[in-house]
Amino acid sequence: MTGDFDVDLAKMYAIVLDGPRTSRLSRLRFWLFDYELHCVACYRFGRWATRLRTRNRLLGVLALGVYWFWNRRNIRVHHADIFRRADIGPGLLLMHRSGIIVGPAVVGSNCVLHQNVTIGQRIADGDQGLPTIGDDVWIGPGAVITGAITVGDGCTISAGTVLSKDVPPHSLVCGNPGRVIAKDYDNSNMINFVVPSGERPS
Repeated sequence: MTGDFDVDLAKMYAIVLDGPRTSRLSRLRFWLFDYELHCVACYRFGRWATRLRTRNRLLGVLALGVYWFWNRRNIRVHHADIFRRADIGPGLLLMHRSGIIVGPAVVGSNCVLHQNVTIGQRIADGDQGLPTIGDDVWIGPGAVITGAITVGDGCTISAGTVLSKDVPPHSLVCGNPGRVIAKDYDNSNMINFVVPSGERPS
């Protein structure tokens, strides 16, 4: 679980706590009671268990069993389901965990997800493809992103947006259907903390 999860933690510590100066007691409380952290940790554990199975089938199957029970608990208790086959880069931050559904999509580094976000297939149109979302993307509450589309780096998807078409980098998108309402939009204050590229795991 090291690597990407270390970067996730660094981002959470910087935003939720007091960065490197956070006391051990505060970090312990955070680990025990921050359910957004638990959801991210479960997803990263599932990714690790999947890789483990390719090296040691028995241990991998056991680890995937632990992941399955953990993830089912997250679904029942927190209403969050981030599929282990989703390819999400380091620096993932859940601002509010409830209602987050992420299928096996590709999501870049430093993504921020709010509550009731859905990322997956556009079944109604027979589109079995999945979104590819770039780095440093902020996705607001209630947004739905579906189909074989590309969302460029640095985009901001406003609350309640239903997006099913490509979006160029650094766009502000809103509405149903989603449309670009501003170009060259700076979302750095919304991302809050960006892990520098030199610190990201290779």
